[in-house]
Formats: sequence, structure tokens, C-alpha cells
Amino acid sequence: MITVKDILLQTGVIVALVLGLINVYFNLKTTKRTLFVNAVTAERVKWIAQIRHNVSILCSLCNQWILHRTQEKTPELQREIERMRNEVRLQLNPKDIDDVAIEHLLTQLPSWTNPVTPEMYRIIENDLIQATQRMLKREWDKVKDEAVHGDLR
Repeated sequence: MITVKDILLQTGVIVALVLGLINVYFNLKTTKRTLFVNAVTAERVKWIAQIRHNVSILCSLCNQWILHRTQEKTPELQREIERMRNEVRLQLNPKDIDDVAIEHLLTQLPSWTNPVTPEMYRIIENDLIQATQRMLKREWDKVKDEAVHGDLR
């Protein structure tokens, strides 16, 4: 004979099991989401450091081109400028207005086909650095927001 006590005990066990399974489901879901956000955030931090490094090297190479170029080093220097310019371009988002502005500034940097005076280069370099700083600040704010809220927006 089944008593009320047995029914309550079985009901309690079933409720505890269901609640435990629900808890496991939500914990797994939360953990998966946290791991994803952490991975994206870590990659974004690496990207920020890499783009900062690449723009710095590119500006340094362009300074050498403008100020200290010699006939024997010019072809090698131009190849390195083109390589860095393309690397920075590949790190930009072609659908983002600020990134497109940076890409436009990259096309204005000195090259064989784009002679630039030192004065013009200083203006372009300053604009490129400022645009890159704004983009990096925006991206850093995203990283902080992701870290605080755990949400990729």
C-alpha cells in the first residue's frame, strides 16, 4: 500500500531531479556563452595590439621613405611599406565607416606613384594616427563592455 508519505517522497525526488537537470542545463549554457565571450574578447585584445603595432611600423617606414631614403634602399623600403599597408588593410572592416576612412588614408601614404612632400606626409600621418586611435579606443570600449556585461554587441 502506497501512503501519502511515499507519494510526497517520490514527488520530492522527481522535483529535485528536474530542478537539478534544469540547473545543469543553464550552467552549461552560461559556461558556453562565457567561454565564447572570453575567446572573442581575447582575440579582440590581440587584434588591437597587432593593429597598433602594424600602424606604428608603417608610419616608421614611411618616415624613413620621406626623410632618409637612399637609392639603394628605396626598393626594399617601398616593398616593406606596401606589405605593411596591405596587412593593415586586411585587419580593417570594409563595412565600417571609420575603418574605410583609415583605408583611404593608407592610400595617401607615399609610394612610387604617390609622391608626397614631407609636409603633406606629416598631415597624412597625423590624420592616420588620430583615426587609428579613435578606432582603437572604440574597440577597447567594446572589450571593456564585453568584460563587464558578458555580452557581444
